[in-house]
Amino acid sequence: MTNTNHRLPPFIMNYQKHFFSFSLIVLLVFTALTGKGQTYQEAKELAYKGEREKARQVCRMVLAKEYDADVAVLMARTFAWDGRYDSSRVVIAEVLKRYPAHWDALDAISDVQYWDNKYIDAISYCDIALAKNAKDEHFMLKKAKILNAMQDYKQATGQLETLLQINPANAEARKKLLEIRLDQMKNRVRLTYTYDIFEKKSNKDPWQLAALSYGRKTSIGLIYGRINWADRFGSKGFQYEMDAYPHISENNYLYLNAGYSNLSIFPKVRSGAEWYHSFPKAFEGSLGMRALFFANSNTFMMTGTVGKYVGNYWISLRSFVTPSSSGTSVSGSIQARRYFADPEDYIGLRFGYGVSPDDRRYGDGSSTYLNLKSQSARIEFNHLFNKIWTTNLGVSLANEEFPNLGYVLNYTLDIGITRFF
Repeated sequence: MTNTNHRLPPFIMNYQKHFFSFSLIVLLVFTALTGKGQTYQEAKELAYKGEREKARQVCRMVLAKEYDADVAVLMARTFAWDGRYDSSRVVIAEVLKRYPAHWDALDAISDVQYWDNKYIDAISYCDIALAKNAKDEHFMLKKAKILNAMQDYKQATGQLETLLQINPANAEARKKLLEIRLDQMKNRVRLTYTYDIFEKKSNKDPWQLAALSYGRKTSIGLIYGRINWADRFGSKGFQYEMDAYPHISENNYLYLNAGYSNLSIFPKVRSGAEWYHSFPKAFEGSLGMRALFFANSNTFMMTGTVGKYVGNYWISLRSFVTPSSSGTSVSGSIQARRYFADPEDYIGLRFGYGVSPDDRRYGDGSSTYLNLKSQSARIEFNHLFNKIWTTNLGVSLANEEFPNLGYVLNYTLDIGITRFF
């Protein structure tokens, strides 16, 4: 006989039954989602480790159970990375058939068409994404790169200028716009003039420095020729220089410099070399050297920089280290620029300590001036107008050290103008 005193009320039994069913469903869904996520992650890790065939096997296993657009796009990309563009297109076509505006699929197929030199098709997929979101910076930048590859510099430049109006802080777009302008206008002529005034107690006449340079974009990179003219220490004369920026790879380039003068107000011979590398997350760094040869002495310096884009700002640090028998001297500077809607439109601020060998304003016939101490601050403004001219205006205040004089206040005005063609 059943003891009815131990039976649970019906509403509690129903509650337990429903709760059990609900828990079972949640558990199954969670297990399925977790399993799918782990499998997708496994395929992704295999793909990025270069084991792409294994990654495709995992993707096929997932797709055989249930169609997943993310998994399909990953598999399509592995085909593209192996150069199997037709196979990649077939897989992505199915994704776009089911989800016509799938962002990752449009991104992948535009890459495939670009890598396969089918530029018009690549742009058409960018346009589909941009029709959905006209301010999609990723596709705006991608479209500009494809237009540049087609040598349609005018449209590529316009695309990037529009992007930078939307977001002036896009460092990659700013860098690309400068590159495209160099491809479009390979030549530039620049004229600069600097005027230094010293406080009266120094009894120093004003210093003047002018420079005329011509630069051209070549197949190996940008090359400059420059003539410097100076009037200081009661002497006037010229220095002749060449700068080169050879392109090594997408993220690497060099700076090379050589100069000569037969006057004591410049080093007799100067040279320099520096390697620049672009790191992820908008960082850039460099390592290099400078060598200055005077009539009675030679000086060798090590230098390096580290810089980063932070929103609309570019911040960089540079240091010079000069070893000598009397000890090692260190000089350096910190610089910040605030960019606006064009990479040639910015204001900048720089603080320096010591003397930089890259500053052509200095020179007294020996390496002595390189060991002098100074503290300086400079503010500058750079502006592009008519898309072919830039002007630069700078004002500086420095507390300069001079032998037998101590520290002297120095006021500097510099102006420059550049014509692109």
